[in-house]
Amino acid sequence: MGTMNLKGFPDELHRQAKSRAALEGISLRDLVLRAVTSYLESPITLDVQEVIVKRKDEPGRSGDSP
Repeated sequence: MGTMNLKGFPDELHRQAKSRAALEGISLRDLVLRAVTSYLESPITLDVQEVIVKRKDEPGRSGDSP
């Protein structure tokens, strides 16, 4: 399993997320996993899809790496 560290994460957002996780009786890790999973399962918007296509077309990009 991978490890993720977020630098420059806003203190207020961290506080709100930690409080929300506590209210739901889950860990901050689980709250973040749920949020990211939900985001990735949602339909991709045309704007995001256009950005992906444009980035693949940039010189030096194979399109295989995130």
